[in-house]
Amino acid sequence: MTSWRARAMIARMRLRRNKRFYAEPAVMRERLPEHQAPERSRPPRRVTDSYEVTRRVIDDHHLYTLAPVGGPTSPWHIFHMHGGGFVEAPEAHHWRFAARMVDRVGCTYSMPMYPLAPEHDHRSTIPMIEQAYTEVTGDVEPRNRIVFGDSAGGTLALTLARHLRERGQPQPAALALFSPWIDLATDDPLSLTLDDRDPELGVTGLKQAGRWYAGERALDDPEVSPAFADLSGLAPAVVFIGHRDILLPDARRIKELGDIAGMPVELHEYPAMPHNWIMKNIPEARRAVDELLDFLHTVEKGADHDRQNHR
Repeated sequence: MTSWRARAMIARMRLRRNKRFYAEPAVMRERLPEHQAPERSRPPRRVTDSYEVTRRVIDDHHLYTLAPVGGPTSPWHIFHMHGGGFVEAPEAHHWRFAARMVDRVGCTYSMPMYPLAPEHDHRSTIPMIEQAYTEVTGDVEPRNRIVFGDSAGGTLALTLARHLRERGQPQPAALALFSPWIDLATDDPLSLTLDDRDPELGVTGLKQAGRWYAGERALDDPEVSPAFADLSGLAPAVVFIGHRDILLPDARRIKELGDIAGMPVELHEYPAMPHNWIMKNIPEARRAVDELLDFLHTVEKGADHDRQNHR
């Protein structure tokens, strides 16, 4: 049963017309300066006052790392590529979610402020992401590296993992994908059916954003749309999606591709939930975070068991 907090959240989203940015391309273009404002790419005061926050400059873009005051108590380093259709800087819920994970786990948590479309496309976004990952996790054992990606960040997370595989570099311990967008054409019949029910995203706006990010590449090119990629050899993944999200077929596609490639994928579908609900302050989000941490601890135990057997 959907909680009253979740129902109230969805009602507020509709009242505030959150969907307009992604439902109307003209509105997206008009509001880009607001959604790419520099202050959105900096941790808010409540984060800088409560955590150890460090900043790196990578290829003229910032990467922020959060840790508990006094230092991390967990060896995990989470590398999170935020969503926003490749056109938005992080929203407040991204910073709150990062803080929540640091509180729960005692880990280190990094978010790169990667180049945004339409000024930039995948040709500059992906290299910055990969350089940031290499620099910030270089002294972290691969078994303690965890890659998060929400929405458009799901494409970036899978692309990063694929490129690590292609270069013969270690995979992270796990991937966690929240409401992932991996087919930039956004033309699945189910997406079109869900468009009216989704209070956050719109098919038309996502198509425009996907075209900007893809640049000269076709939208079904695996380099920009992992829905058409080979996922063999990638780290185990957990995926969270809601039934009000037009990206529901993308999440299911990851499970299908994982089954084909022998990549372990754990899919969690939540009835009635909208896009990225896991980052909100609702009971369903707390349950999903518990499931996320259960998955990560299970992967950790499995890796420890494998190492014991190989000694």
